[in-house]
Amino acid sequence: MADRTVSRDVAPLLFAAMAIFVVTVVLGILNGTDLVDLPHGALLAHVHSGTLGWISLSVFAGAAWIFDARMPRLLRDGAIVAVILYVAAFWSDIADVRPVTGILMVAAIVWFAVWAFQARGGRQLTVPGLSMLLASINLVIGGLLGVYLGLAHAGVFHVSAEIAGAHPAMMVVGYLILAGVALAKQLVGGPGTERLTRLGQWQAFLFFIAGIALAVGVLLDIKPLLGLNLLGEVAGVAIVLLRLRARIARAGWSTASPGRHGSSSVLWLIPTLVLLAYVIVRYIDDFEATPRGLLLALDHSTFIGTLTNAILGLLLVGTAARRSTWAWADQLVFWGLNLGLVGFVTGLIAESPAFKRGSTPIMGVAILLGLLTAAVRLREAHQMTAPVLVGETTR
Repeated sequence: MADRTVSRDVAPLLFAAMAIFVVTVVLGILNGTDLVDLPHGALLAHVHSGTLGWISLSVFAGAAWIFDARMPRLLRDGAIVAVILYVAAFWSDIADVRPVTGILMVAAIVWFAVWAFQARGGRQLTVPGLSMLLASINLVIGGLLGVYLGLAHAGVFHVSAEIAGAHPAMMVVGYLILAGVALAKQLVGGPGTERLTRLGQWQAFLFFIAGIALAVGVLLDIKPLLGLNLLGEVAGVAIVLLRLRARIARAGWSTASPGRHGSSSVLWLIPTLVLLAYVIVRYIDDFEATPRGLLLALDHSTFIGTLTNAILGLLLVGTAARRSTWAWADQLVFWGLNLGLVGFVTGLIAESPAFKRGSTPIMGVAILLGLLTAAVRLREAHQMTAPVLVGETTR
């Protein structure tokens, strides 16, 4: 597969994503170590700065990499501004402001989805490309549910447990897993990154349908749809592991590389699936009874394990020409993030405050080091006359 590049004007998406994620990580360290009892608004800002600021802005850049297309400057800048305003609205915890900024955020999301389908036009569709297109659809659905929820909190509609549950279900399971698989598959490489295979189509649509089934099942309280979600997720993960097993085994786990991050991203789908299955089977009659730690473990397995690993891999290939800068940091970032996350998730599941407090700074500092390293390298690459490299084959 030939190296893929995008124009230098996509770099602001990555810079903005990293800057916003610094806020997310700092809040996470303070909260995870129990040093500060964050108010409700700050907690919501922590979640949304991660899912929309760090992850979604990076996914936008990743889509430009996968489709080998340039993104309109107004979409790029508008998405950055919309995320900042939306996170600020959550931080202020003023219910009447959130729907306004939420509408701006949804407008950017819808535009991104339209652009993604247009960018695909005239190009051979790949498995990562199909996964990204389907992820954009679920992102739109999740965004609309989020705006409805914001209006409900503002008093326009009645807030129901079903709406409150359907929004995160679609965003985490429907959107993030699909987007993470798209990025990870492109990082690891192999069949499907150059052509659309039949098994790859099954993989993408299984995740897509499973996400919709979960959101609708939670929204309308249709329990068989929750089982359909679980079946789709299990089959989708099985196909991913089957198709990528050889490349994951040869990822070179002792060597810093984008493929290693992509492989780790894929492997984190396993604990995510186990946690999701346990929550659905154990608490299908009353999801409100699910322990908060269990839900946080599921969220962070997805946010950090699958998505952050994939995005850091994207940043590695995005700064390939400057990877000699702070080369020592790559090992610390990879192992600190993943081992710290193992401890953090274990602490949440076991309800062990000591384990959680000890693992949080390891994971957080590793991420901050990764962001600083990527920012330094990306700045140097941005100053080069050649376009910013945001994609390369790892094999």
